[in-house]
Amino acid sequence: MGRTLIGSRIRERREAAGLKQAELARRAGISPSYLNLIEHNRRGIAGKVLLGIAAILELELTVLTEGADSALVGVLQSAAAGSSVPVETERVEELISRFPGWAQLIGQLQTQANQYEHTVKILSDRLTHDPFLSESLHEMLSSVTAIRATSGILVQADSMEPLQQRRFQTNINEESGRLSDLSRAMVSYFDELSEGEQTTATPQDEVEAFLQHHSFHFPTLEEGITGAIEILISASGNLVSQSSRYIVHEVLHQYCEDARKIPLENFVKALKEGGATAPRLAQIFDVSVDAVFRRLAFLPSLEELPSYGLIVCDGTGAVLLRKPLPGFALPRYGSACGLWPLYQAMTRPHAMVTASLETPEGRLFLGDALASYQAPGAFGGTQVVRSSMLFRTARREEVEAVTPTITKVGLSCRICPRNNCAVRREPSIHTDQP
Repeated sequence: MGRTLIGSRIRERREAAGLKQAELARRAGISPSYLNLIEHNRRGIAGKVLLGIAAILELELTVLTEGADSALVGVLQSAAAGSSVPVETERVEELISRFPGWAQLIGQLQTQANQYEHTVKILSDRLTHDPFLSESLHEMLSSVTAIRATSGILVQADSMEPLQQRRFQTNINEESGRLSDLSRAMVSYFDELSEGEQTTATPQDEVEAFLQHHSFHFPTLEEGITGAIEILISASGNLVSQSSRYIVHEVLHQYCEDARKIPLENFVKALKEGGATAPRLAQIFDVSVDAVFRRLAFLPSLEELPSYGLIVCDGTGAVLLRKPLPGFALPRYGSACGLWPLYQAMTRPHAMVTASLETPEGRLFLGDALASYQAPGAFGGTQVVRSSMLFRTARREEVEAVTPTITKVGLSCRICPRNNCAVRREPSIHTDQP
């Protein structure tokens, strides 16, 4: 198409002005990680943020936005990919030039649809798997049942000793107080969630916010600076609970071990040479494939290399580590699509499972999964298994060259629109199927 995206223009102008990325982000009032995503055209930009960056760079807004309809082209093509109606995608630029208003409207509707779908996924995931909500609702039902049973005895009893009656009244009072406290806690919980996406509610949410804030990369750990882990944890405002700090400490400790065994400069060089698969890289650096998966997922953003997503779970399916990619969301608490190679690998530990994946929106990904025993026990002892899945976006010709078939997957049954799925566990909110 020959157009330059806004993010690329911003990066070019910033570098020409001699501004560091962190400095521009600070002056624009956004995080460096968010600006990094904008500059690599992975996040849209508009409104006050765009105006602010243009003012800081001392540019006319049109200098940045000229040719910016490339972003609209991407949105329209995404809408076409998820449509069951044949669409002339090769004429998308003609649509934008001849009917800019209609093109903008379609793009806006598609963006809103994506946002609503994202919201539904988050809310469904939280309502289904949030341990706080699950426990609170169970406690509330228990209190309501106890109050109803006790009040029923009082109503049905014709006569009752004062002492016994007092005991039943005390039970009702205590259960009512407990129910009131639980109700206030839940209201406060939902109020916190409504304050914004950055609000965290569980240790895993705090860990995810911490990793995203650092864009899943830690230069101080690459350099092996003494005490860097403790400094990162103590300086973070995302890690509120002791559990989240413990989890992050384990993640960063593993990061240090991987960085020591797989030096970043050598690793990037091996990747740029091309043709190096995860098993081959593991052989080159004499490490496990799991370590290569983690290293790929925690790479800094480099234009020459693709971005990788990662999800790690234990034998119960509980998610231990997650790095989603645009177009491929990951559940926070498990219950993902049973067709993912992440789970297929568990049936054959230490054997790589490679699959081509297609989301309900028509996006294509290549996924590699490997399950391995983390702490092999003695003969007859307990085996601890952990499964990892590394994935990246791919073109159709890529996936067809890797695997003969493409597996149509979703996020989880509850929000997956696919009918007649062999591994469906429950009906989807998108369909009327029984």
